[in-house]
Amino acid sequence: MTVLVIGICDSDTAVRVMLADFIKRYKSETGLAVQVLAYDNGEKLLQHYSFEMDLIFLEISFAKMSGIEIAKGIRKVDNKVGIVFLTTLLNHVLEAYEVRADNYLIKPLKYSRFLKEVEEARARKGQNRFFIEANANGIYKIYTQSIRFIETQEHNTRIHTESDSIVSYKRMKDHEAVLYEPYFVRCHAGYIVNLLFFEKQEANHMILMSNGPASGEIIPVSRHRRAAVLERIRQLFP
Repeated sequence: MTVLVIGICDSDTAVRVMLADFIKRYKSETGLAVQVLAYDNGEKLLQHYSFEMDLIFLEISFAKMSGIEIAKGIRKVDNKVGIVFLTTLLNHVLEAYEVRADNYLIKPLKYSRFLKEVEEARARKGQNRFFIEANANGIYKIYTQSIRFIETQEHNTRIHTESDSIVSYKRMKDHEAVLYEPYFVRCHAGYIVNLLFFEKQEANHMILMSNGPASGEIIPVSRHRRAAVLERIRQLFP
């Protein structure tokens, strides 16, 4: 069963209790599985951050570390999780835009507004599938749609996303087992490519769209895989 994981981070106990009650009502009305992670300050949220979270309700006006600062910390490790600020005033609009907040909820909170944000997070969850990758440098939350390509690199592999390049200790066949979306294709013994970034196919290579950190990558296509790659491209882009 798919579980929607919601974080609540607010210094006011009454607000945390109210949101927890909203979630109980939502579970009762929908029958969906929802897990709640509650924090009374932003430092705890960042220290115990869970990559499994789909949506975070985050107070702006903490006494020590502001909600904007907390959101910036979150965005360093998770660039797609939903963030909804809790506030009494519509301020910090520009800063909220910079950390890609989804919305504001004005206190006192209303169930109808809460429901709208949760339903949108539920819809995104099906589109933004992710997995966790760990190496000697840290732990990474990688959204599958953000992967441009994966290549072998000596005894390891390397995952190239829209914003990062991450060493993986998995083999190519391990990646193939995880990346079951139709836009992923093994085009070469040493490459898996995300066709959502496809721009042009030539005889023995393809070119990806030039919007990554290493823009316009040229990816080799094996001769014996060429027909299968072309067929997959036709299926995705009829």
